Amino acid sequence: MKSVPFYPNHPDDMHCQMSTYASVIDFFLGKKLSWEELEELAGYRGGTTAWTVEALPKMANMGLDIHMIEPVDYARYLKEGEKYLEELYAPEQIKWYREHSNIIEMKKFIPEFLKSIKQESRQASLKDIDDMLQAGRLVFVTVNSMLLNGHAGFASHAILILEKSGDEYIVHDPGLPPRPYRHIKQSDLWAAMGGESNTEEVTGFKLNTTR
Repeated sequence: MKSVPFYPNHPDDMHCQMSTYASVIDFFLGKKLSWEELEELAGYRGGTTAWTVEALPKMANMGLDIHMIEPVDYARYLKEGEKYLEELYAPEQIKWYREHSNIIEMKKFIPEFLKSIKQESRQASLKDIDDMLQAGRLVFVTVNSMLLNGHAGFASHAILILEKSGDEYIVHDPGLPPRPYRHIKQSDLWAAMGGESNTEEVTGFKLNTTR
């Protein structure tokens, strides 16, 4: 099994994204970041989760090769605003994002994101995850944690997929509760992503060897 440093979520249960970034940066670059450094990287403002468009260009500048797949057309969002988001997301999702994330404030980071990150504006599949793992990437995936853990409702959550074993993925789940090397059946992951109608983010990281 691949040995990847694990960072549990902060006790406030609002730092799952940053926990996965900490694992990626430690594994590929050998850097251990504090919560303060991770919050600066992600643009965390306290009380809300930070959208990834601020952090990813910074991580690319650190020396990571980043491939992102997500249905969001950021150029269109920049142009059309919230109307576009309401077309893209289910009502419970957009409600959660408005209340718990900086989705509305992220526009100013989109131009730099579009210049520096390879992004495909489409729905990701399990094959995309498998291809990224095969290419030596660690794979960041957003999921509905309520569904993943057998509950009703919606709460966005980030996990880091390390590898695949049979019909299961081995992931670092920052929690809460934290679960390093958690085994998740591919069918359960697909359901937690939203299946064929998913709007989740799948981002693969590896070391940029061309710099």
